[in-house]
Amino acid sequence: MSPDQLTSTELLNSAPAGDRTGMASLALGSGAFLVLGSLATLPYLVLLALPLGVAAVVSGVRALRRGVVATSGRVASVAGITLGSLGVLGWVGLMVLWYLLAQTVNR
Repeated sequence: MSPDQLTSTELLNSAPAGDRTGMASLALGSGAFLVLGSLATLPYLVLLALPLGVAAVVSGVRALRRGVVATSGRVASVAGITLGSLGVLGWVGLMVLWYLLAQTVNR
């Protein structure tokens, strides 16, 4: 498969021993967390926090199960899982807030 046809996770994992470094999880988790900061300027971009967060958690858990070799890889995996979880929780929090706001406005 050519590099043009790979997804972002596959590109990060296609590097030498990429599945054992935890970098895919860290990159996805950082993206999920940073997307939440776009709420003021691009509110619909926040919707990306859920898929990025879930992908970060899955990638981090997968890397840890495969046996991350270096300590830095374990730290990257755990940081990715943490940031991805924060992205998912932030997304859920915003959805609850939007729902409550809609209920308040409708009354």
